[in-house]
Amino acid sequence: MSILIIGANGGVGQFLVEQLKESGETFTAGVRKQEQVDAFKEKDIDATLIDVEADDLSTLTDKIKGYDKVIFSVGSGGKTGADKTFYVDLDGAIKTIKASEENNVQQYVMVSTYDSRREAFDASGDLKPYTIAKHYADEYLKQAKVPYTIVHPGGLLDEAGTGKIEIGQFFEGRGTIPREDVATVLKEVVTTEGFDNKEFQIISGEKEIPQALTNVK
Repeated sequence: MSILIIGANGGVGQFLVEQLKESGETFTAGVRKQEQVDAFKEKDIDATLIDVEADDLSTLTDKIKGYDKVIFSVGSGGKTGADKTFYVDLDGAIKTIKASEENNVQQYVMVSTYDSRREAFDASGDLKPYTIAKHYADEYLKQAKVPYTIVHPGGLLDEAGTGKIEIGQFFEGRGTIPREDVATVLKEVVTTEGFDNKEFQIISGEKEIPQALTNVK
């Protein structure tokens, strides 16, 4: 099994790279800059250039060829203008979904926003463009001809993971979760069976991650 992590240099992606390496999985870190490729290769981690904004569909189809599973962990969030958000989180996502379909990818894992439902738009504040982009990317993925898993993490924290989460279809209010724990969830999702065509939210909780995930299989 070979895994491509798109957005491997991000906050969640870096944790995921380390966890997959530690567990001995075969994977490639997909990043936007050559210096990031070089930095991963210095650590004996396979890496490749992939830019979901700049690469066209044909290029992405070639770059995704040969991978069994694709993780899309790219997100502009509220840090960019609406145009950049739509280029990356909507068009970029859909291009990689199409490329995954062309390559008969076995599982496409989308790291989405906490709540990408249509009714969440007006409550999103400055993140409204991001929420809109994620909504339509998620909906496109659910109609695509590729097995999918959509993970909706709570507010991301830069602190050590606890290894414990709560999982559900929708939580009232907004919880938080360390990026390290999100990465652990993603690792479990791509290295164990039972997550095809599943969608769920995750926040910090009281259950060990593998145990919590059994509730969505």
